[in-house]
Amino acid sequence: MAISAVEYAIFSELKKSGILPHKPSFLEIGEANWYGDVTYDRLSNDICQLIDNSEEQITLLQALIDVVRAQQPDFLWDVAKIFYRVFLDYREIMAIDLGGTEKALRFDLNQPVNFGRQFDVVYNGGTAEHVFNVWQFFKNAHDLTVSGGFMIHGGPFTGWFDHGFFNFNPTLYWDLAAANGYVIHRFFYTEITPLKIIPISKREQLADIAQNGLIGTNSHIYVVFEKPDGSGEFATPQQGYYANMVSEQTKAHWQALR
Repeated sequence: MAISAVEYAIFSELKKSGILPHKPSFLEIGEANWYGDVTYDRLSNDICQLIDNSEEQITLLQALIDVVRAQQPDFLWDVAKIFYRVFLDYREIMAIDLGGTEKALRFDLNQPVNFGRQFDVVYNGGTAEHVFNVWQFFKNAHDLTVSGGFMIHGGPFTGWFDHGFFNFNPTLYWDLAAANGYVIHRFFYTEITPLKIIPISKREQLADIAQNGLIGTNSHIYVVFEKPDGSGEFATPQQGYYANMVSEQTKAHWQALR
């Protein structure tokens, strides 16, 4: 997983909206590096624009200069951490990744993950498709998020040949939310080349885009869930179509796009 122009735009929107909690504890499920299609100048400008404290501005700017100049083996992961500092202002950050830096926790996401605590924001920016036991993956994300906390999920929708085990259809996210009482704060259809980010407000909107032949060959979906206060155990979703939880328009799309 990586911080590309897509993730940059999404986190910029989340920063602007003020949706996410102040100074959160932050868990990456999959440790992100810096993709490279956003310039360091843009990140530097955002440090100056978004960080109010002048001392922290200077510290972050110097940290960016230092890691880019040094070009150590993990420098792209270090740049990603600076990005998160700007857009999340996290109080702590942890990552789970079998293939990440030495700072990442080595857990098999096919299995239950429990290290005795939960996080305010849990981020999967393209890891779930690489985990065969996707049910356990989404349960882990649920279990690692505090009540009232946030999950950000991003995953491939179309294309990405042999990138992982799975691509995920939009119904997964709608039905996860319905089963678990998640509030959907943001839902985005995205393409990385050329950059396209479309906010989606309802199932029918994305289906209309598909029916008009406007779905790209390599696309992603990103969602921002809020886990409700007092949330219980993870609930396995039923597909909305078969559970009769979707509109007649969605059913018609389902038939037309088969």
